Amino acid sequence: MRTIAIMNNKGGVGKTITAINLADILVRDYRQRVTLVDCDGQMNLTRFYIPDFDPETEYTMVSLLEGDGEPLWSDNLLQVSRDLWLIPGSPDLYTEDLEAVMDGQDQAKTRRVVNFVDCARKDDGADFIIFDCPPGFTAASLAALLASDEVVIPMELDGFSVSGVVTMRQQLALLERSNLRVPRATVLINRWRPTEFVREVESQLRTMTKTGLLVYEQVIRKSEKVPESTVTGSPLAVYSPRSAAGVDFRRWVREFLEEV
Repeated sequence: MRTIAIMNNKGGVGKTITAINLADILVRDYRQRVTLVDCDGQMNLTRFYIPDFDPETEYTMVSLLEGDGEPLWSDNLLQVSRDLWLIPGSPDLYTEDLEAVMDGQDQAKTRRVVNFVDCARKDDGADFIIFDCPPGFTAASLAALLASDEVVIPMELDGFSVSGVVTMRQQLALLERSNLRVPRATVLINRWRPTEFVREVESQLRTMTKTGLLVYEQVIRKSEKVPESTVTGSPLAVYSPRSAAGVDFRRWVREFLEEV
């Protein structure tokens, strides 16, 4: 089983879109069993699949952090399609105390997420668990990082995004120096455009070996079909499989599966 956290300190770089299409292609093209976990209080991932979901009455990522729910891990999952399950998000994720977790005052929260992953692995209950994380480090995203094998960092090619990736790598290194288990970090270039500026920034990023980051060769080209797909609630393989982004995501997943 492989666990992935999708995260970037910068918002609006396509984290949720990446999680949705990675999960869909794994299920649709590779017949994999995937569990998605919405770690973001905005709940965009959850609303994509279940627009009318009520976090006040159902099991959510907050429930997992707090140790609520059924004893058997799989009983807490919502099935959204064949071989695809979800742990929904909740606005209450904003109130989870990151400082308490970082200071070791409430390590039980991160331990519960690690235990959830361990139980799924021991039971052979999933092939992939994908955590969709909010911008910045929160209690939920920290727990996801510590339970993951890899963190995929989606980014756009502009000066702010490059600086954000470098900063995130520094933060991961800080966690590592704190004797915390940190996953290997990879970068996925999103919304790529064939302009001279974009090509120049891409070249700079790929030569920044000091960051210690793997940059995937496959990029995701900018396509208007991406925001349209979020309105229809359909992954790109359904909404527009021949669009530039639809083709690119399938190519990236192939590279993702080969790069272990």
